[in-house]
Amino acid sequence: MEWERYDIEEGRDDRTFEFCSYGPKGLIRKVIRFQHRPELGANVYNLSLGDYEEHTGLIDDSIVSNNGDYTKILKSVAWTVDKFVNSYPRAIILIRGSTASRSRLYQMGIASAWPEIKDRYEIWGRRANKWLSFEKGVNYEEFLVVKKIS
Repeated sequence: MEWERYDIEEGRDDRTFEFCSYGPKGLIRKVIRFQHRPELGANVYNLSLGDYEEHTGLIDDSIVSNNGDYTKILKSVAWTVDKFVNSYPRAIILIRGSTASRSRLYQMGIASAWPEIKDRYEIWGRRANKWLSFEKGVNYEEFLVVKKIS
């Protein structure tokens, strides 16, 4: 995917990625992590995105940075998904925002990238406890992303 995104570094392992958001609030260190969730299924990985807290060493996914660059951040997340599934082609990626508004941001990102990703990924959205094939304009609570195997 050739989108404008942040420069991303791999973290300690091939499931962690880091970059810095830049905007009116300065540089904010972000971390994307794909956490294996075998209790949900053998190949399920939860995608989490958060701010790195220097003083604790933890990742906080509840902070609202409002650094004015959410589109570039979402494109950076999409790039890491692409990279991750190239290493784990059978991975099922669960994307669930920590709040309803964050889930909507992920949905907006998926919808805006839809023309470029629909041929490479199956995307499912959960709505009213049912998993449905992703459709633009429909609100979902969370998402599953699976690379299409050709």
